[in-house]
Amino acid sequence: MEYRFSKNRPEIVKTLADKLTGECSLTVWQKQDDGTRSLMEKMTFHALFADEGVFTLKVTKENSLRIDPKKDVYFLLEEHDFIFKTKLAVDQKEFMTLQIPREVRLQEFRIHERKYFNLEEKKFVEVVFSAKNTENEITLSCPLVNISEGGACIVVSKETISNIDFSADVLMKFTTDFQTAVIRNARLFIKKNLNNDELYAIGVQFQ
Repeated sequence: MEYRFSKNRPEIVKTLADKLTGECSLTVWQKQDDGTRSLMEKMTFHALFADEGVFTLKVTKENSLRIDPKKDVYFLLEEHDFIFKTKLAVDQKEFMTLQIPREVRLQEFRIHERKYFNLEEKKFVEVVFSAKNTENEITLSCPLVNISEGGACIVVSKETISNIDFSADVLMKFTTDFQTAVIRNARLFIKKNLNNDELYAIGVQFQ
């Protein structure tokens, strides 16, 4: 079973909305000073406020009294699937408001076999990104790390990461045709025998 970490805000909000508004097993707990877990039972999803960066849970009076506002609150949505920790924003009598997490752990579901490339093979793909906060486009020739029927992984510079819109579609040109994709994750790309430039691997899913 493989997992990946995501800091992609649109993906986190969408996944959280899909999980919390559907029929989903919800486990909530806090870690105590002695390392044990304090489970919060009978909590249910109430609402998601993406623009405000928070979501709310309906809680029992017992759980409201047990919550330590100074400690992180941990969530597991469906077994071994969607895990994150967050901070308590507001604690009321019947509802608890929490911050939408900045990072989550997701189970990686790969149904397509991937083909991997070494950077020395110099496999490149033309990629068209939408620029952040403008209507401009950024067209680059990016090294290809791996590819499958469902998606691909490419390498970009720190400057590129800082200037692209992660929520917009991406166009990738293979031979003569363009393939539409969405960015699913981005991470620091560390490879031996490379120069000291800070590089990032971007995972995309074809549409």
